[in-house]
Amino acid sequence: MDLCGRSQRGALREASRKQASPHRWSRVNGWSWPLHTFQAVAWTTLFILAFANFGIFVPLLPPNWNLVIYGVTGGLFCFHFVVHLLAISIDPAETNVRLKNYSEPVPTFDPSKHTHVIENQYCHLCEVTVNKKAKHCRACNKCVSDFDHHCKWLNNCVGGRNYRCFFGSLVSASASLLFLITILLYVFVRYSVNPEEARTHPLYEDVSKDTWLLFLPLFPVKTKTLVVLGIGVFVLLLSALSLLLLGHLLIFHLFLMFKKLSTYEYVTQNRCQKTPEVPAGRKELSFKISMPQSEVQPSAAGRALRSTLLHQHVRGGLVGDGNSQQPDFVCPQRTREQGVPVAIR
Repeated sequence: MDLCGRSQRGALREASRKQASPHRWSRVNGWSWPLHTFQAVAWTTLFILAFANFGIFVPLLPPNWNLVIYGVTGGLFCFHFVVHLLAISIDPAETNVRLKNYSEPVPTFDPSKHTHVIENQYCHLCEVTVNKKAKHCRACNKCVSDFDHHCKWLNNCVGGRNYRCFFGSLVSASASLLFLITILLYVFVRYSVNPEEARTHPLYEDVSKDTWLLFLPLFPVKTKTLVVLGIGVFVLLLSALSLLLLGHLLIFHLFLMFKKLSTYEYVTQNRCQKTPEVPAGRKELSFKISMPQSEVQPSAAGRALRSTLLHQHVRGGLVGDGNSQQPDFVCPQRTREQGVPVAIR
């Protein structure tokens, strides 16, 4: 039985926190070094889906639909591009922090002098006064106004100054993905019923039936049917996965808005609710050690000693087993794992 597993894991986590020192300089926004891999993945996915939508699949729709779909998806893409860019570029720091010089290094927190980084609305690292909802972000190494969370996809903190842009990017991205999935499903159904209905552009009159044109009408590129179908399946899976992740995040933030909570407040409340209460009384772990039975019958003095020990088990810390001929000695020890007495034979 691992009696000290939890305490050991806690000690390792505490040691790792002490070894991992924060960056000496504060990050201004999502473009500040170091950049994050998730940030590159987000921008790459955005441009892949945009090229596939405008260059491959919208031209396969009926001609009278093209202008409408171009306008709707183009408007959503432009709106998402702007709010996504703003969410990354806006500095979400506290007003007093933004007035400081970011080129100056941030001091290292000394736990021997202060219990918390922010005490009495004063940050000992930023060395400025902050508001009640400000938190010092470990990744950005600065106090963020109305802190919500640190977003790795934006590589920037989300706070009061850029939360609306962040939420707008979630809504516009989810709507764009929903439109793109609908377009893809329509193209697949139309192709399975009659492939010729998707070849309505005038440039298809000069190519064979197994040849398709990409990036119409400006830069037509000839390719085979399997290539178009492969691109379509890949884009459909990528769009579905992205919509699943973004839709889940969007629903979560709608829930937070309904509850009037930030992500940080929600996490801290759940953490407090899951923390077990300290028991009022002392609970012990009992080790029961059974003594082997003797082949020789006990003497009268031995029987008297056995009777005396059995009557002292309550105040003396001994536990008797009604079926055994010898008492079981108990070694009490406190445990944090079970919190209840356990007998180990």
